[in-house]
Amino acid sequence: MYSNIIRHSGKDIEKILTDTLGKEYLNYRKLWNSINYNNVLPFPIHIDFEVIDKCNQRCIMCPRNAKKHPDTSYSLNTGKVLDYERFKDVIDEGVNKGMLSINLGAFAEPLLSNKVFEMIKYAHDKGVIDSRLITNGLFLDRYVDDVFNSGLVNLFVSIDAFSEEKYLKIRGKGFKKVKNNLFDMIEEKKIRDSLLPIIRVSFVDMDINKEEKDGFIEFWTDKVDYVDIQVYDNFNLDIAKPCKTNKAKKWECKSPWARLAILTNGDILPCCSFFGRNIPIGNITDTTIEDAWNSKALQLVREGVLKDNLPNCSICQRIGW
Repeated sequence: MYSNIIRHSGKDIEKILTDTLGKEYLNYRKLWNSINYNNVLPFPIHIDFEVIDKCNQRCIMCPRNAKKHPDTSYSLNTGKVLDYERFKDVIDEGVNKGMLSINLGAFAEPLLSNKVFEMIKYAHDKGVIDSRLITNGLFLDRYVDDVFNSGLVNLFVSIDAFSEEKYLKIRGKGFKKVKNNLFDMIEEKKIRDSLLPIIRVSFVDMDINKEEKDGFIEFWTDKVDYVDIQVYDNFNLDIAKPCKTNKAKKWECKSPWARLAILTNGDILPCCSFFGRNIPIGNITDTTIEDAWNSKALQLVREGVLKDNLPNCSICQRIGW
C-alpha cells in the first residue's frame, strides 16, 4: 500500500495530544484507527467543512487555478459562505451521534471567513474533541487571540516551497509574510505556555519544487510540531476516460467509512477530495447527516471503492501517475 503523506517530526504528537486532551482524545484515535471496510460506523467520526468558496491564492496544483485546471466539471470561486446556522445544525446533530472531529479548512482558504473561529469554538463547546484548520497562513497575524481562544487543536499551514522564488511560482506572493506569521505563532505558543495548537507545515512534492524538499524538511522540523510531505494530486485527469486500474494505488481510501465533507452550497460529499465534488450524496438543506451517511448513494460509493470501478475514486487513488 502506498502512502500519500510522509511525516517528519521529532515529537510524539499523539502523546502530546493525549496528555493535553485526555482519555476522550485517546478513545477517539482508537476508533479512528479501527475503521475498516468491514465495519460502517453509525455516524461519520469526522466532517470536513468548506466555510467559504474562495481563496486568496491560485496555487498551480489546485483546481481553483482555472488557468492550470480549465476543465473541472464543477464550479469554484463563487465566494459563497457556509450558512452559520446550518453549520451549527450539523454540529448539534453530529456531537449527539458520534462525530468527534472537524476540519474547517477544506477546499479553500478559511481565514477569508470572519466566522471561522466562532465556528471552531462552537464545535468544541458542544463536545467536538479534535479540530483542524488548513490555511495558507497569510492572514494568521489577524487572528492570534482567536487561534488560542477558540480551542483549535491543529493548525496546518501549506507552504510548498523553501525559497521565495519557488513559492512565487507555486503559490504567488507572500512567502516572507507566511514565514513571519508562523514564527510569531510559534513564539506566541511559548509565551502562553500552550501545547496547542499543534502546528504543521506541508509541502506538495512536485517536479517544480522537488530539489527544495530536503531543505524544507531540515529547516522546519525543529521549529514546528511536524512536517508533512504530500503526494502531488493531478486534478487535470479526465474522469471520462477509463482509469488504468492496472497501475498500483497510492493509498487505499477509507474516507466513505470514516468521514463526510460539506460544501458552502450545502452539498454533502463522500470525501474531502476535489474529485468528490462530482459525486455528492445529498444536501444539508433537505437531508440529515445521518440519512446521508446511511443513504443508497453513499453505499454505492463504498461499493465503487471496493470494486475499483467508480471513476472518480479509482483515479483519485492513483493521482499523479
